[in-house]
Amino acid sequence: MTCFAFAEHVNKVYNLEPIHMFLSGASAPYSEARLQAPRRSYLSDKEFLVWVTSIGGTPPEILANAELAKLFLPALKVDLFVAENYRCSRPSTPILSCPCFDGKEDAPHDLQAWKDMTNGDFTVQMLPGSHFYLKEEANEKYVLDHITKHLETAEMDYL
Repeated sequence: MTCFAFAEHVNKVYNLEPIHMFLSGASAPYSEARLQAPRRSYLSDKEFLVWVTSIGGTPPEILANAELAKLFLPALKVDLFVAENYRCSRPSTPILSCPCFDGKEDAPHDLQAWKDMTNGDFTVQMLPGSHFYLKEEANEKYVLDHITKHLETAEMDYL
């Protein structure tokens, strides 16, 4: 959401579009699916800890240690609060050209809503795994190779 908000701001203020933006594991900011998604940042610490444990991604030794969990949970909840509460309207004109990645076993995201904001190539790559699919070595390599290919073959006009 931060990346998109920055791209939208630069487009409005300077009439510039990002050369590349790579999206992963999120519905478009104005998507109804995103706006209707459960707000996990409002859960009690106990409920939030159960949810965070269920989705993986956070080292279990942190979550199992009460003192460490007490340190990390507020930061995780605030980060999620910011993401959950970011709002924007559907852009009147497309401002992106980008690929989108997601895990096949992740909660469904409205990835096609990103397509409405693109003025060029848009692809969706579904990779094995859940929300933290990027932690799997094969997926990490695939995404890095894909990004590298896009960057190496880009025609960038810096003038």
